[in-house]
Amino acid sequence: MHKYLFRKYVYFLCYIFIFILKANADEINLKKEPVFKQYLSQIIWEKVNKNYQNPLKWRIDENQNPVNFENNFRKNLIDKKRTLPSSSFLSTKEKINLDIGLMNDRYDFYFLNLGLSRAFSINFSSELINAKDNVNNANKFKSTFLEKGSRNFRGGATFQVLSQSRGRPISTNIRLSYGEKSGGLKHGYIFSEIINKYSIREWLSFNVNPKFSFTSFGNVHSISSSIHWRLNPKFEIIPETNINLNNAENNFSLTGRTYLSKNLIIDTFVSNSFGVNDMANQFKSENTKYGLNLKIRL
Repeated sequence: MHKYLFRKYVYFLCYIFIFILKANADEINLKKEPVFKQYLSQIIWEKVNKNYQNPLKWRIDENQNPVNFENNFRKNLIDKKRTLPSSSFLSTKEKINLDIGLMNDRYDFYFLNLGLSRAFSINFSSELINAKDNVNNANKFKSTFLEKGSRNFRGGATFQVLSQSRGRPISTNIRLSYGEKSGGLKHGYIFSEIINKYSIREWLSFNVNPKFSFTSFGNVHSISSSIHWRLNPKFEIIPETNINLNNAENNFSLTGRTYLSKNLIIDTFVSNSFGVNDMANQFKSENTKYGLNLKIRL
């Protein structure tokens, strides 16, 4: 009894499967039919006489556009080679960026960026603070996290959110980092920056970057804006200013960027910011500094 019921259910499931298969076949777009016909030979039946022994004969129309499997296979390989590097998750074409900077009064900084994909990278930085704070009006953030003569080490990541190359109105990256001051009391803070870039032409672009520093003593908010003006293929001018929103200070910088080659860039700049790395760029120094930054792209 159970054996016959099992067969009955099997037949029933087969009927359902055939019905679904037929329904899906009926939904095929008829516009694709000519595409198949141009590669398939046509079988045409013709009635020639009433002889029951050979009532019908058939002939084959040779295809006018035969399929060249070897050429198609090579074309597919070429297409794959062209499309694979454009993926936003591949790391084979990404670069390593290294910045080495020197300023007057024995000040130095380093920045290393490792691109893991076109939309994600990790970065590490180090900076020696030698700027002077205002003696009459000391700032608790600078005296705690940016003490003169101290070096800080930081690590973080950058995420790409929007890109003008993909049809978006602006390019937006979000950078997060955490670090500590070397020495006895290792005070640390979290820094976040939203990097927004709008390119009007290949030689002119604007940046508006909100910056946030989160510490145990309170939060520091500011917004920086800059203009990238390329005068010629080898030289670019970048004026930048930082505007205080909460517990920060106003400062400015002017950078001249020289493109020596595709992988080597030199920045010469003058600035009154307390430093160039994260929170240090949100405060003002007592003295105006000048320096040199070597950018290496590998």
